[in-house]
Amino acid sequence: MSNVEIVLRLNAMGDILLTIPTLRALAANDTEVHLVINERWRAIADFLPATVHFFKGTTSLVPLANELKRLKPESLFDLQGKLSTIALRTLVNAPITRVYQKRTIVEQLQAIGRKYPLRFSDNRPVWQKYADTCGVSIDKPDASINLTNDYLEECRKVLESVGLKEKSFIFIHPEASKPGKLMTSELVSAIQAASPVPTAIIGNGNTELNCKAQHLDLRNRFELRHLPGLLSFAKAVISTDSGPMHLARAVNTPLVAIFFQTDPSLGFSPVPSDKTLVISESLPCKPCSLHGQNEVCPAGHFKCRQIDVEKTVKQIFNFLSKL
Repeated sequence: MSNVEIVLRLNAMGDILLTIPTLRALAANDTEVHLVINERWRAIADFLPATVHFFKGTTSLVPLANELKRLKPESLFDLQGKLSTIALRTLVNAPITRVYQKRTIVEQLQAIGRKYPLRFSDNRPVWQKYADTCGVSIDKPDASINLTNDYLEECRKVLESVGLKEKSFIFIHPEASKPGKLMTSELVSAIQAASPVPTAIIGNGNTELNCKAQHLDLRNRFELRHLPGLLSFAKAVISTDSGPMHLARAVNTPLVAIFFQTDPSLGFSPVPSDKTLVISESLPCKPCSLHGQNEVCPAGHFKCRQIDVEKTVKQIFNFLSKL
């Protein structure tokens, strides 16, 4: 009989996707894997390699804990470390309980106090830290999600409805949840001008961006449920540090991930692959925040956003041309 192990990672979408190598490694060890995520991410639940349970707010804590206790778990791994997961893991009280340690207290105070640049003692990628917390060793991380043929056929119809054909276009995702991660309009325009195929801008933002004749602005056109399938149909994805960046990696589409205010040294890069390029300019003041939340540059210059557009575009298409 398989052991039952529970993983708690409620938010955000990118962090949930970074658990996938660990979920797959646990399942390979004859483990019945259960994952708890926030209800807001229900749209991606069917694609994850685990049985998914939903946190629906504090009023759901006791019913959810009872649901998990009935599984008689051998182990519970808290990869969130917030009040909600602390309460949940306490209520479940699994025989083995391990908690992911994000940062030391000194490092956490540094981040809260907005001291920069942020320099942490543990620079391992987050996906690897998750694996270590859950007690699995991963040589070749499998970050892929599960897409059925019926689902992909549904997504093909969505793709056709906006006039795109499979593998004949590049998606650009220029926006993100925090201002310091946003792609500049100059870079978006330069990517469009240099692209050998039409591009389509995706996301949920409303930043003013110009699209030339052969390029499309498809922001706010797609449901999250369809996004994994649509990303899998792209020739490539060029994205900011964001959830869709990790989703593009999870469907194994060639990916260029561009970090502005944030930095890969914090561990939130995509799971590595031969089809993934991470671009991040090294600056003495970077990163100045954990998640790109600084709207005003603390050093007064915002050099992290003043990247060499020509050099960056050349780097992007040199990489993609070799795939």
